[in-house]
Amino acid sequence: MASKRWLTEDNITQLLMDEEDPSALEESSNSETEDNLEVDDAESDAQDEVSDHENISSLDLNDNVPEPEIPSTLSEEGSGNNSAILTLPQQNIRSQSRHVWTTSKGRTSSRAAAINIVRVARGPTRGLRGIEDPLLLFEHFITNQMQEDIVKWTNAEITIKRQNYEQNTSTQNETTKEEIRALIGILVLSAALKDNHLSLDELFNTEYSGSRYVSCMSKERCDFLLRCLRFDDKTFRLQRQKDDPFTPIRDLWEMLMVQCRQNYVPGTNVTIDEQLLAFRGRCKFRMYIPNKPAKYGVKLEMLCDSGTRYMIDSTPYLGKGTNTRGVPLGEYFVKELTRSIHGTNRNVTMDNWFTSVPLAKQLLQQPYKMTLVGTLRANKKEIPEEMKNYRSRAVNTSMFCYDGPLTLLSYKVKPSKMVYLLSSCDEDGTVDPHTKKPHMVQFYNSTKGGVDTFDQMCSVMSCSRKTSRWPLCVFYGMLNISCINSYIIYCHNTCVIGQKVITRRDFMKKLHMQLVESWLKTRLEIRTMPRHVKDKIKNVLGVSIEEGQGQPSSSNNDLQPLEAVNRKRKICGLCSYKKRRMTKCYCSKCNTAICGEHKVDFCVQCASK
Repeated sequence: MASKRWLTEDNITQLLMDEEDPSALEESSNSETEDNLEVDDAESDAQDEVSDHENISSLDLNDNVPEPEIPSTLSEEGSGNNSAILTLPQQNIRSQSRHVWTTSKGRTSSRAAAINIVRVARGPTRGLRGIEDPLLLFEHFITNQMQEDIVKWTNAEITIKRQNYEQNTSTQNETTKEEIRALIGILVLSAALKDNHLSLDELFNTEYSGSRYVSCMSKERCDFLLRCLRFDDKTFRLQRQKDDPFTPIRDLWEMLMVQCRQNYVPGTNVTIDEQLLAFRGRCKFRMYIPNKPAKYGVKLEMLCDSGTRYMIDSTPYLGKGTNTRGVPLGEYFVKELTRSIHGTNRNVTMDNWFTSVPLAKQLLQQPYKMTLVGTLRANKKEIPEEMKNYRSRAVNTSMFCYDGPLTLLSYKVKPSKMVYLLSSCDEDGTVDPHTKKPHMVQFYNSTKGGVDTFDQMCSVMSCSRKTSRWPLCVFYGMLNISCINSYIIYCHNTCVIGQKVITRRDFMKKLHMQLVESWLKTRLEIRTMPRHVKDKIKNVLGVSIEEGQGQPSSSNNDLQPLEAVNRKRKICGLCSYKKRRMTKCYCSKCNTAICGEHKVDFCVQCASK
């Protein structure tokens, strides 16, 4: 079983610089074979929902069952480079669905077909070119409007939950935009340091996780915010959820998808595949995919750039709640995901859950104007029986048949294994003379790893945490999407100006610091904040304890509480708020107002220790 290669910063840089060389991607995009059986959580779906991820180079394709032997006369075409190509004596062959294929390509022009010409360059759109700041890039995905909506609906939930507490404390206070950004910063840092699997007790324990998390907020406050985090208006949710099960986070999801489509221009080749967000709680459209590591979760159909792995568009699979308007399921998702690139002559690589001959013909027409390369299931009625004869054929032999711009390939991988590929790129049936592998197979392997590699990047540094609410699980996935897309654009902009690209880990750590900085400064101004927490915040901000307190730097003044004539009277920061003791005395170190009850006298020798 072939192993997947991880997408490192060097690989991203190379992909961005060599975007028109699909052969350079072949080795890095080979992925493990998966036969994914998808079952609706409520009941089994009547439609065929088996999603198989083939990697032909891995020679481990087990999605096609052996077909009975069909006697036919096969002949080897030519010699040398074409010795692995078999042809049939008849000119035309018919499939079970009466689809007519020809065994010869016929005369072709030497010029490139118009359907294979893409006239745009890959990269970020004009508004993001030249931006290298992590926070500015991140805010082009998780926008200010999205953050304000989260604050609005979270405060509405806090108001409801606060009624369950006998005594309200600062833990149950309403949140602000700066605090929500700090909460997102905590999740981003836990992803960069791979601490997302730790419980909050371990995460906020300074002995295990340092002082970064404690400086942002307390453990109780973080737990309370995660339980109250909401993304829509609960008062109208039941009414809208009848038509759309994804209602609790639909608005926020659509905002993110609009930003992903607008912020980047994909390359010549894109990939459609699936991602599974791990979730085992209650959810009407929870899916079971046994070959995925998580097995249970929320399934997302995803469109990614085959070169840089940028996530262009995505839509959730809602099981029986998916309204396809009478269109087959695979065809519906392909047309919806590629809506932003219709009419651009791009190529779409997909697996056999999406691929079909009628879809390939439709994508060639207006308004789609796209080509397709994908594997086919052996039970498709458009495949002629003559191409399923595997017993009388040698390993690594290929058969091609044509229907205008469509090319159908039957490739024997193993003695009992046959693979079928469909391409609408108007290409000739050729074979690599060294490996005897068809060029269609090599192109498929070089362009099908977009979503798989993106999923790997999400799993390596993930913001996800254990939760019993699927909208929160989807929100964690949205943060992963935003971080990865921001980093891909950063790599592109940095490579253009010839500077060195920092690692993704350092990028996310820098993003964390920018997200929490304003909230840390706000916390530092709270008079009742414990001294040890203030010291941790100052260490995180890089501020010395004596800095900014407006006190003389001489040693004599640092040894005793400062009582300056120009000091204003303030309430003692250590007394209860009910006493309201006014004082002009301040601590020489933390600058906290202190009354006579809390002043301590030291001699010069003890104070200097």
